[in-house]
Amino acid sequence: MSNLSNKTEYKALTLIAQIVKDFEKLHYLEMTKEDDGDAKKARNLLECIVESNGYKINYNKKSNQPF
Repeated sequence: MSNLSNKTEYKALTLIAQIVKDFEKLHYLEMTKEDDGDAKKARNLLECIVESNGYKINYNKKSNQPF
């Protein structure tokens, strides 16, 4: 799945941040309660990866910067 390292690469964090931002698109779609709960857990775990590396995800739609 990935190459293990002592530090998570910036490119990986950027990709994870983009995936987290894409979770916003699920807000408008119909999902079961269970699937919605699982999606929220997944999003929170991915967001924690970014934040544990010292970054915050930028949700500003006008910005191209992930952090």
